[in-house]
Amino acid sequence: MPISSLTELRQRFFLHQPTPSKWPDLDWRPSGVLIPIRECQTGLEVILTRRPGHMRHHAHQICFPGGRLEPSDINLKAAALRETEEELGILSEDIEILGALPSQPVLTRFMIQPFVGIVNPNVPLIPDPNEVAEIITVPLHEMLQQRNHLQIHRVHKMYPIIHFIPWQQQLIWGATAAIIRRLADQLNPTGQEVYRPVF
Repeated sequence: MPISSLTELRQRFFLHQPTPSKWPDLDWRPSGVLIPIRECQTGLEVILTRRPGHMRHHAHQICFPGGRLEPSDINLKAAALRETEEELGILSEDIEILGALPSQPVLTRFMIQPFVGIVNPNVPLIPDPNEVAEIITVPLHEMLQQRNHLQIHRVHKMYPIIHFIPWQQQLIWGATAAIIRRLADQLNPTGQEVYRPVF
């Protein structure tokens, strides 16, 4: 069932406890990202960014705003909010944090802590060209359609499933797609087994 309002989003988010994850005990580098959701004329939408080609890690990939934990950050939520302000110009006071999803590792040995945040729709997005090549907005109901999610299952302790989400001739994949899948399963647990396999 599509989520049509912020009230419904809040209710569905807290209706079920997130399924915890267990990952190998490695020397992970902690980082935080924000899943920014805002209300627009056509409904709820999710804000993503495309990384510039000059970035050292994950160049050109579609991702959420965020980054590594810095000494000035009191916690990972502060890191996610700081990076969101740096990348998109959204101040922390214009974001309501709903809560966190289970952590997600990436190949570069970062352990990402995702936070779901509701963004004030009246705040303009001001991307930093050094960190953001493009802003991509996707309707929330489209992003959460589990039947449109692609998965590759493989024998791998750290990354047993690789997620892909097609969107308008573009491909969201890797950790970002895995985080979206987590959010979809959190909001619609009955669809956890629904996906399109990739062979």
